[in-house]
Amino acid sequence: MQDFQQQQLAFIRRIKDPSAPLPAGIRPERMAVYEELFFNNVQNFVCSAFPVLRSLLPDTQWQALCRQFFRDEQLHSPYFLDISKAFLHWLPQVSAQLPVFALQLAEYEWLELALATDLASAPAGWSFDPERILALSPLVRLCCYQYPVQQISARFQPTEPAAQPVFLMLYRDENDKVRFLELNAWSAALLQLVSAEPGQQLGTYIDWLRPYVPEWSNQQLLAQATPLLTDFSARGIVVPADGES
Repeated sequence: MQDFQQQQLAFIRRIKDPSAPLPAGIRPERMAVYEELFFNNVQNFVCSAFPVLRSLLPDTQWQALCRQFFRDEQLHSPYFLDISKAFLHWLPQVSAQLPVFALQLAEYEWLELALATDLASAPAGWSFDPERILALSPLVRLCCYQYPVQQISARFQPTEPAAQPVFLMLYRDENDKVRFLELNAWSAALLQLVSAEPGQQLGTYIDWLRPYVPEWSNQQLLAQATPLLTDFSARGIVVPADGES
């Protein structure tokens, strides 16, 4: 039994690292088939999850990055989403090799994937009523970045942070399409309050929001927030916390 376990460990070590010793009794050409199969599966999962990041790196660098991840990371799940999440969590270890915006771009791309594959159903739109108690759809993610990750492409690769924080909201609509909206500071703060403390009426959130925008009165905030939440309610982004439409 011990010899079999040792053989298994040697087999795993060689699959993860082709420079490791060849397991006893296995021909190099046969071992190469397993090495390529396992590595290509993992690499394809990672490429599918981070297409923009992949497009910005030379082929040799991307191959080396995926090979290092496959060799060093202890993967405990074969599922696509789990492997891509493990890559996201591993990426800071090699951030010095990457563009300055890479970690934030990777998180943004992974959130898109997580929303696209979430098993929750997208809420239907409804007519906003400021007297209703509010919550955010479970298919909403609020993000804040130093770089405009939603704009990054082969033609636009910022080297310095944006002058102001970039507030983004990702959500999945009723047609199961993942979309994003750029928010300003006060609307991002409002939605963060609804996310953190669901089950309040708009007036309560306005009271809580005042310290973030002291130059506006409650009436001014209400005038700004009402059309915004009317739009977000129609999109199913903001939902009634009591579950009734």
